Amino acid sequence: MNQRTPRRRAQFAYAALGVLALLALRLASAWSLRVDSDEPQHLHVVWAWTQGQLPYVNLFDNHTPLFQWLMSPLLALLGARADIVPCMRTATIPIWALGLAFTWWLGRRLWNTRVAWTAMALTALFPLTYLSSVQFRTDDLWWVMWMGAVATGTIGAPRRGWLALSGLLAGLAFAVSMKSSPLLITQLLALAMLALFWRLQGRAIAWRAWLRTVPGWLLGLILPLGAFAVFFALHGALTRAWYFWVTYNIVPGLGDWSGGPAHYFLFPAVLLLVALVTWRRLRDSADPVLTLRRLVPFAGGALYLGALFSFWPLLTLQDLLPAMPLILLGITGSRLGTRSRVTAGFISAVVLELALILAARPPWRDHLLHRQERDLAVVLRLTRPGEYVMNAKGEAIFRPRPIFWVFEDIARYRIAHGLLHPQVRAHMVRTGTPVLMDYRMPHEDRGFIEHNYLPVRGNVRVLGVRFRVAAAAQAVVLPVAVGQDYVLLSPQGRVHAWLDGKPFDRPMHLATGCYRLRVPQAGAYTLMWAPALTRGLRVAQVFAHPTAWVAAPFGSAAAAAQCAAQHVSPIRATRAG
Repeated sequence: MNQRTPRRRAQFAYAALGVLALLALRLASAWSLRVDSDEPQHLHVVWAWTQGQLPYVNLFDNHTPLFQWLMSPLLALLGARADIVPCMRTATIPIWALGLAFTWWLGRRLWNTRVAWTAMALTALFPLTYLSSVQFRTDDLWWVMWMGAVATGTIGAPRRGWLALSGLLAGLAFAVSMKSSPLLITQLLALAMLALFWRLQGRAIAWRAWLRTVPGWLLGLILPLGAFAVFFALHGALTRAWYFWVTYNIVPGLGDWSGGPAHYFLFPAVLLLVALVTWRRLRDSADPVLTLRRLVPFAGGALYLGALFSFWPLLTLQDLLPAMPLILLGITGSRLGTRSRVTAGFISAVVLELALILAARPPWRDHLLHRQERDLAVVLRLTRPGEYVMNAKGEAIFRPRPIFWVFEDIARYRIAHGLLHPQVRAHMVRTGTPVLMDYRMPHEDRGFIEHNYLPVRGNVRVLGVRFRVAAAAQAVVLPVAVGQDYVLLSPQGRVHAWLDGKPFDRPMHLATGCYRLRVPQAGAYTLMWAPALTRGLRVAQVFAHPTAWVAAPFGSAAAAAQCAAQHVSPIRATRAG
């Protein structure tokens, strides 16, 4: 029989309502918040796993592979759809809930239920990390695995089974992201500092008991990433995997590494502050063992933040995800641990966090459908599986890209400093890429894109050229930079023309080169990738933008210049088929 007092029942009801409201907010945000460019990049890698492709070999990725590999069965089940981003965001809600559960569990075991619920609420609504936690990214699983590693290690030490589980969860964090390296280093530094203070204050350490836990912890730590290393070694790709896991991401001069030395002094200052706080807490504690357990996660999180702001080259908000639960838990426990109820200050903090989220990213305002979903829907309608779509980071998700590299921040830095040459134009010509999503494209390829790809809707461009013929029946030059199936259009529809003396009134495959075109009358024309018209693109959309250039008479110097501008021979190339 349930013996809860009315007060405890009310507390339980409030907690349940709070959890339900939090889940509702998270679900609404997943279906409304804007798409970050990292999300399609991760989803494209997930899609590659479903196609039997190998990351680091068939396509670019600079993350360790666990998260994308785990999400691939769900993506295969959902299939190619324009709303795939919010669908996959929704699928990460249980992972996020697990991270909050670890936070609650740690707070409950180290302090009490009030601290656990308060710290969990502060973590879930922390404004600087809320948006990152909603987005579909590797960090969704990364921070949860690290939170689990810290929680199980703090609560279970020095029992071997618990520390082996802690090592395994830390190893899973490494299998999601090598950003776990500063987390592990700073946590070990915090442990060493606390062990030193423990001994300096005259307390004994059971070294033998701790040393017996090391083999199990190390085995758990190396097992997940070691398994992936064996997998890629069996596929002859371990060297490439290691390059993109580690080497590619280390570039001298990148981000804050190119600045002055001032920020390097932040970490020693944080270290000194954490040392002072932990020394005093341990010295003045009536229960030093419990205090030590409470200080372990807080000290590790604080040192990690200090290291991030001091040494990390490209600091992003998602990098804060594994640290904020630990720091918020430590602050909440120190202020609320001995009180009989949640203070007005903490209630105000939770309300303020929620207000900031609703003001900055109101979930009732749709930032998603009219942008990313619209463009992806157009791409999926215009292309078929296996047809190439050029994009910066994988925005087409379910379609192969003509180039290996993606234009994320590290690649853009490498390109800008001559360390990387993606050769976008050459790969688009080689693959006959018919569709392009015009976002974050390299500046040096801007002219080629604007001349050979026509905007149709949003950021989507389709292979084609618009031109104007000045005189009827005059032979003009028609440069073709990308070999594909083309059709000739006027604002009234298809045109009966002559191409190199042969009728051109239906779709025709044109190889790269310059052609002699004769049209029945002067006016505006478009040479368009033919399949687009049979897949929903209307002629009116094609001519919705101004014409780009005037076709030069065939054989003239201007005609040769037009061909040279497209890097094709002034002599017609042989047509395929």
